[in-house]
This record gives sequence, C-alpha cells and structure tokens, in this order.
Amino acid sequence: MEQSKYLTVTALNNYLKYRFDNDEFLQNILLEGQITSFKAHSSGHLYFALKDDYTQINCIMFQRDASTLNFVPKNGVKVYLRGRVSTYPVSGTYQIYVSRMKDAGLGELFLQFEKLKKELNQKGYFSIEHKKPIPRFCQTIAVITSPTGAVIRDIIKTINHRYNNLQIIVYPTKVQGEGAANLIARQINRVNQDALADVIILARGGGSMEDLWPFNEEVVANAIYQSKIPLISAVGHETDFTISDYVSDMRSPTPTAAGTFVTPERESLYREVSSLKQILTKSYKQKLDDLTLRIMHLETRVKNALPTNKIIKQKANLFNLNKQLKLLFSKRLEECKNKLALLDLKLHKVNVNKEITNRFEYVKKLNNDLILKYNSLYNLKRQKYLLLSSKLDSLNPLNIMSKGFSIASINDKYIKTIKDVKINDIIETNVKDGKIISKVVEVKNA
Repeated sequence: MEQSKYLTVTALNNYLKYRFDNDEFLQNILLEGQITSFKAHSSGHLYFALKDDYTQINCIMFQRDASTLNFVPKNGVKVYLRGRVSTYPVSGTYQIYVSRMKDAGLGELFLQFEKLKKELNQKGYFSIEHKKPIPRFCQTIAVITSPTGAVIRDIIKTINHRYNNLQIIVYPTKVQGEGAANLIARQINRVNQDALADVIILARGGGSMEDLWPFNEEVVANAIYQSKIPLISAVGHETDFTISDYVSDMRSPTPTAAGTFVTPERESLYREVSSLKQILTKSYKQKLDDLTLRIMHLETRVKNALPTNKIIKQKANLFNLNKQLKLLFSKRLEECKNKLALLDLKLHKVNVNKEITNRFEYVKKLNNDLILKYNSLYNLKRQKYLLLSSKLDSLNPLNIMSKGFSIASINDKYIKTIKDVKINDIIETNVKDGKIISKVVEVKNA
C-alpha cells in the first residue's frame, strides 16, 4: 500500500464534520424524546441526552439559546426540539446542537419515580425520626457495589488514605440492568444477617436515569428502610437523586465522599487528641491549684480556731481598744479645755450692759419704723377703698332708677332694641319703687 493513501484521524474527523455541516436535512432537524443524563453547566450551557425506547443521542444547548427556554429542563421530561447535527472533531463524536426546545410532558420513568417517591413518603420512609446516626468511629465497613468498577477502588483508596486500620467487606452486586434491584436488596439483607459491619455504603458511579433505575425500585427501598445497620446512599453524581437517597440514613454526593463520612482523618484525630490532652492537663492543673488553695485556707481556719489563738487575739484586741479609748478621751478633754478658755476670753472682752442697751435701742427703732409704715399703708388702702366705693355707687342700677330711669324686659330678657318686641308682648318695667306690667299695642321706629 502507498503511504499517501492513509488519512490522519484529524483529516477524517474534519471531513465528517464538513459532510454533516453541509447536509441540509441534518442542519434543521426536529426531534422528540425524553431528557436523560441532564447537566446544567455554570457557564449556562446545557448538556443532556435525548432518548426513546431503544436508543439515545447526546445534545448540547448553548447559553444564548438556553436563556430563551420557558421551562426548567430535567431528567424524565419529554421535549420537542429543533437543532442541527454536527461532530466535534477533537473527540470524533456527533451530537445535536439544540437551538429551540419546548416541554412535551414527563417521561414514563420519571412519572414512575415521582409516584413511588410520593407513596414511600406517605408511608414515612423518608422521615427524620427513622434515620439512624452514622457512627463516628467504625471498625468494619460494608460496601455494596460492583466489584470491578472504579467506585470500589476509589472508596477503598479514600478509606485507607484517611484511616488504614479499618476492615472493608465488599458485597458484590450488579448495579444496573435486569435483576440488579433484587440483587442489591438481597445484599443489604445479607449485611444485616452477617451483623459484622458498623455501617453500609451502597454505591455506584454516575449514569442516566435508566442506568440508575435499580436504586429507584421499591424492593431496594424496603431493604434500606428495614436495615438495622446505618446505610449511606452514594449513587451517581452530586446532581443525581434516587429513591435510595431519600430512604437512606445519609446521602453522599459521590461514592468517594461516602468514604470520608465513615472514616475520621488520622491527622485530624491526632490534633483532636492533642487538643483534648492540653485541655485535660490544664483542667487537672487548675483543679490541683484549687485544692491546694483550699487546703491552705482550711489550715488557716484550723489555726485560727484554736482556743489559745483566740485568747491571744482577744487580748490583743482588748489592749488596742483600751489604748484607743485613752487616746480619744485625752483628745476630747483637750478640745473641751480649749473651747472653755476661748469662751472665757470672749466673755471678758464683752460689756454686757452696753450690749443690752444697744440691743434695746435697735428694737425700739424697728418698732417706730413699723408703726410709720403701717399708718402709711393703711391710709393708702383706705383712699383706694373710698374711690372704688364711689365708682360702685355710681354704677348701681337702683341709684340710676332713682333719677327717673327704668329697665324693661320680656320674660326676664332685657329689651335693647325694638327688634326684641312684638305686638301683644307683655313687658315688665322696673322702676325705683316697683314694677309696671304693660302690653305692646304698637312698635314704631325712631
């Protein structure tokens, strides 16, 4: 063969891409199917597979197109989509590049999943009260998974790296396909019958909803619910959820993470033990110091409680009190002597008769000033009284009527204007020496 006839892999992949991209039918294709293996990337791109009852094809929907969706894609949803078929030359795979997609309802598997999930939840399979705590320090760990996959190797590697003194018992099982669910349930029951493990890890790697379906079977859910040994469900990737995750005592996002949940890290334990040792040492020292101080205090109390010590102390107190009393008496006596001498000196300096005379003259002067002020105030108030009395007399209605004036009223209401009077009104007129009753026969304006 001539060497020039051989193509490179890149050349072949580029040729296939060219043929795909220039086929009008493949550039505008309409498909219907059920979403599986769905993953939403942080960039906004959507990766999933579209399947029917027999086959599936990989799909990608870029962020600019995904932003136009009016529903939330997820596993089990049936959709109608428009897109183009092309290859990715680097890997040589072909896929659908989706431009439009709309919801066509839920797929059959997803409906079965939701139905069983609802039934088991109503039975209390998911209740917090039923979940058993995961032991912090396990001696034996049972792992139910495929014995040949990468999952078991990752779990064993993780456990031995963190704490290699644990026993791991592998209970092999099929993890997908026909009969897998019954075999998984049988192995869970077997672990409980053997009663060798402190915890169970039920694990498998990621996959489509169909691949993970054995973990959505009721027989597996019943086995997990009836397990007396705590069970961790480590099925699929972090975004995958199965019935076993809800029923189990704990869900692990990945099988590898399950290995970290059941094993303490050796270095972390060393640090914790060291910290506890320091706390214990400090507490012991503090307790010892407290007891030492208490003993010293008790010894002091015992010494003070001896009768001889009490007598000596009382004598000393009595001596000090006597000494203080003498000093206080002497001080007060000296103060009294000084005060007496000072008063005697003042008494000799003062002329008593002269002082009495001066005081008498001062009081006499105050009395005269008081009489003058009283008379002046009395005359002032009397003048004001006479003035007010005169004004009051001038305003007295009786005095006014004595001069020929009168006051007219109707029903005790004084007449001020002709508007207050009507024909036939009875008028009562008050004069100096009585009342005049009259009847209105005519009202005239001024």
